[in-house]
Amino acid sequence: MEDERIIQLFFARDERALAAVKEKYGAAMLRLARNITHSSPDAEEVLSDAYLGAWRSIPPNRPDPLVAYLYKIVRNLACKKLRYNAAARRKGELLPLNELEECIPAKGGTQAEIDERELTRLLNSFLASLDQITRIAFVRRYFYCDAVKDIASHLHMRAHTLTVRLSRTREKFAEFLKKEGYGI
Repeated sequence: MEDERIIQLFFARDERALAAVKEKYGAAMLRLARNITHSSPDAEEVLSDAYLGAWRSIPPNRPDPLVAYLYKIVRNLACKKLRYNAAARRKGELLPLNELEECIPAKGGTQAEIDERELTRLLNSFLASLDQITRIAFVRRYFYCDAVKDIASHLHMRAHTLTVRLSRTREKFAEFLKKEGYGI
């Protein structure tokens, strides 16, 4: 089913919208949740909450593209779940996201706050400047939270080589943000 048709079903409050989302994107959404939470039960819970979140937010939102909207819901819920687990001293760690914290200034500091749209614009501009392999590695690591060994295997390179490339890319990102006036 086409995304526009799925969105129409959401606007009509037709529960077939959820079935269509589950069929078309459910496996990928679950994989993303599992990559972040490192737990199948937590990932299932996140996925269930994501379906509810989509149901509650469409309408009024009319996402374009739908898949990115759904991934953002899953990613936010999975990170929230992971933080909850870590705070409760249970399990979980935001390792890929912690790596990026070195680049992105914290909100509320002495420097200007970066709102989400501005950071998105800057990130997209930075990603556009990267070669395709580095861009794929960066997005898979820091958006999808894929393991380094999985990304390296997909890109036909050694894990150590990829780790070094990601480290250098984070340094370039920090420099890029600094040039744009958002340095740490």
